[in-house]
Amino acid sequence: MFNLCILQAGPINKNLVQDYPSYDKMFSSLLNEKIQFWNVDVYNIYDNIFPEKLTSYNAFIITGSAYGVYENYSWIRELFKVIKKIVNLKIPLLGICFGHQAIAQALGGHVVKSSKGWGIGIKEITTKKSNSLLGNFNKLNLIFFHQDQVVKLPQNAELIAGNSFCNISSFSIGDSVLALQAHPEFNKDFSLKLLNARKSSVDPATYLEAINELETLEHDGELIAPNIINFLEQKF
Repeated sequence: MFNLCILQAGPINKNLVQDYPSYDKMFSSLLNEKIQFWNVDVYNIYDNIFPEKLTSYNAFIITGSAYGVYENYSWIRELFKVIKKIVNLKIPLLGICFGHQAIAQALGGHVVKSSKGWGIGIKEITTKKSNSLLGNFNKLNLIFFHQDQVVKLPQNAELIAGNSFCNISSFSIGDSVLALQAHPEFNKDFSLKLLNARKSSVDPATYLEAINELETLEHDGELIAPNIINFLEQKF
């Protein structure tokens, strides 16, 4: 049995919690092709609940969150310790948005709240290397929803993809770490509702651009799902 551990780094926005599942359920939907055959354990790490034995798992996912990795919370400090242990054990580790940033910060990279403001909508990223852990793509359109950015890669990390707004949109470390700023697990409807819930904090021009992208463009979240599965299972 393949054992997956999802480290859930935050709850769904309180205005959407009645209509949308938790982050772990979104990943279950995205990875449905395989996840129905896996054993999946979920830990709400933002409540300081962590797995006791990391070696019980074949792979880990760290989800998105409204928290910042630079905030002084005990659970974030504990997460950094857990990330280092997982990486040292070479157990596959996937980080999405907050998870992407947490991996970078824990391993010596650097994350800041971007002076560019919110990155929201369906954005194109260009891959920096062919046949990466994300797959053999030159460009991908993915859903983004973030203010923070990785601005310095951790040691031994390899840049996979980026664009002019978010230079470090994805990176890997060997074959066992994959980090992605975008949200392949989000769908357009959820993203539009989350955008409206956050509207008061978003610049009007950014808001209108994001609305237009989410209503008119398609995204490649499901396209890269098989590659994410292959990464978690270490089947290349």
